[in-house]
Amino acid sequence: MVNMFHHKKTCERWFQRFKIGDFDVADKEHGKPPKKYEDVELQALLDGDDSQTQKQLAEQLSVSQQVVSNRLQEMGKIQKVGRWVPHELRDR
Repeated sequence: MVNMFHHKKTCERWFQRFKIGDFDVADKEHGKPPKKYEDVELQALLDGDDSQTQKQLAEQLSVSQQVVSNRLQEMGKIQKVGRWVPHELRDR
């Protein structure tokens, strides 16, 4: 069964575009929304205090805890004994 919600949202987007005079029927680029912060900001917070919780990091970056969790996972960080460390441990 086709998702009717998807069709309704598509119609609403087209209507809004036509309403403002945008009659270009070519699909617009879709993609990930821009990040609200850079990984270097998150890494700097971890370098300053690697025992911070995801909630504390999220508050400092003004993002949700889920966003921080996703970025930590993508950065390969896991929490061990209260510290954020690389998932793949190195010699140091």
